[in-house]
Amino acid sequence: MLLPTLAFLSTLLASSQAATGGQACASILCVNAIVDGQTVTYQLVSQLGFDQLGWMAMGFGSKMPDTPIVVTWPNDDGSITLSQRQAPAHIMPTVVDNPEQTATLEWDNSILATNSTSIAFTLPLPTASLNAVPLIWAYSTQRPSSSAVDATLVQHDNMGTFTIDLTQPMNALPTGTVAPTGTSTQAVGPTATGRPSNSGNAGPDIVLSASQRKIRTHGILMSVGFLVLLPLGVFIARFSRTIPFLKDKWFTAHWFVQFVLSGPIIFAGWALGHQFAGDVHLQDSHTRAGLALLILYLIQMAWGTIIHFFKPARKPLPPLTATATTPDADPEKHLRLPTEQSVASHLHSSASSEAHTTTAGVHSTMGLTSQGRTAMARPSARDAMAPAITGRPPQNYGHAILGLAIIGFAFYNVHEGYGTEWPKVFGTPVSRVAFLRSLRAWWISWVI
Repeated sequence: MLLPTLAFLSTLLASSQAATGGQACASILCVNAIVDGQTVTYQLVSQLGFDQLGWMAMGFGSKMPDTPIVVTWPNDDGSITLSQRQAPAHIMPTVVDNPEQTATLEWDNSILATNSTSIAFTLPLPTASLNAVPLIWAYSTQRPSSSAVDATLVQHDNMGTFTIDLTQPMNALPTGTVAPTGTSTQAVGPTATGRPSNSGNAGPDIVLSASQRKIRTHGILMSVGFLVLLPLGVFIARFSRTIPFLKDKWFTAHWFVQFVLSGPIIFAGWALGHQFAGDVHLQDSHTRAGLALLILYLIQMAWGTIIHFFKPARKPLPPLTATATTPDADPEKHLRLPTEQSVASHLHSSASSEAHTTTAGVHSTMGLTSQGRTAMARPSARDAMAPAITGRPPQNYGHAILGLAIIGFAFYNVHEGYGTEWPKVFGTPVSRVAFLRSLRAWWISWVI
């Protein structure tokens, strides 16, 4: 009697304990997990709908080579393919016929929806620590060649790493599948064409998730830094010199806007984007262009500093010479800049004799001639245009051209961010995000 009672109480206590699990998210893909005894049910959740997702995968390790990977994808007939693969390097993983741990598809926690896709499977409990399980993830918007487990995979659109803590309290996986954006989904079956009837591209504005709000902040900061403040600094440098009360302070205002104001905003915006992208920051043209813009901005700041504080010395004008003139002589014929010989001769004669006096009694180093008075030579028009003392150095023009190029490049990358990067990463068109619509309208009006 005592033993059955103790067994019943033990079972009751075990069933009353809360289950554990965890969640990890990156880009548009999240992994939910719940521990059930000696097995773990993993649920891959993508914000891409059934007709937008190609495949998604997760692996158990910190890098792709030699890491066991579970690749899943929905098929046009409404079925789901689960394929266990592995690769010796960064190449397409191939099927493992006899994996050490076999994954089993969980239909109860899998759903194909109009604006998200969830695919779940079970695996044995990891033998390593459960509070920091390393995972890799990847996804593609290109569907594999067929529903076969060994179908050819198109290279991923995005990938990365994270860790998941399986010791957190969690009662159950979301069976109705709530998209990471917070909008509920609707399960759909395949139509006659094998695709859902609702693509999810039309409808009300979505509610932004935490990761989407982070990227929204990234977009605002980079737009303000590169497309508002930097052009303002250019405007100050170009036109404030003609304003009386600013002409002596234009550089201070220009430097303050371009570095003190723009710098922290640009660095904060770039850091948010880099933090979101993680290890795949140079995965596509938008992220590569963002890094290039940051480097060009730093070069431009250093260039401007060097130009202002380290100016090349300018050559002085050569000394004027005097030549005798007569009252009826044309003075322009006698006004010229001295040659090296005349300057040397003049210095020698000045050192060996006293200065002559002029007819007015004024002390001078130039005397009168029998035909008339002495005259100071004026440089000719050709001599006055000496390159050493006129115009701006070439580096100043290069600084201005690079500044304009950075602004133009930034216009391109902002357009790339809201028009291409956001739909690709989050699977949501511009038409369903109020912030993106406003950014697009502002960008068009600014360009025009």
